[in-house]
Amino acid sequence: MLIGNMALAAGSAPPPKAEEEVSEFLPIPPISVAMYNKRQRPNGTMTVIMQLQIEDGEQRTEAEKILPRLTNAYMQETLKLAMNFLDVNRPININMLSRVLQGVTNRILRHEHARVLIGDVAVQKR
Repeated sequence: MLIGNMALAAGSAPPPKAEEEVSEFLPIPPISVAMYNKRQRPNGTMTVIMQLQIEDGEQRTEAEKILPRLTNAYMQETLKLAMNFLDVNRPININMLSRVLQGVTNRILRHEHARVLIGDVAVQKR
C-alpha cells in the first residue's frame, strides 16, 4: 500500500503554481542617526522609516541587489542633515528630507522611476 501511494505521488504532475503577487514597494531598513545641539554634542536620535515605490519589476530587482548601497547613502545623507540643519527642539522638515533622499535614490539607481515614501520620522530627545 505504501509503495502504491509513492508511485502514484511520483507519477502525478505537480500542481500548477499560482502566480506570486509582487509588491511594487521595497522596504528599507529603518535609518537611525544622532541629532546634535548647537555645541555639536549628541542631543537625541532621529529614526526614519521609509520604502521605495518602483513599478517596473526589472528596476525593482536591480534596486534589491544594491539595497545595501542605497541604505548606506540614506544613512550618510540623513546624518549630514541631522548634523547641519535639523534641530532636536524643532519639527523635522520632511520636505527637505524627502528631496535629499530622492536625489540620492535617483543618483544611485541612475533613473527617476523610483519614489521615496517616508512613512514615519520619530525624534527622541535626551
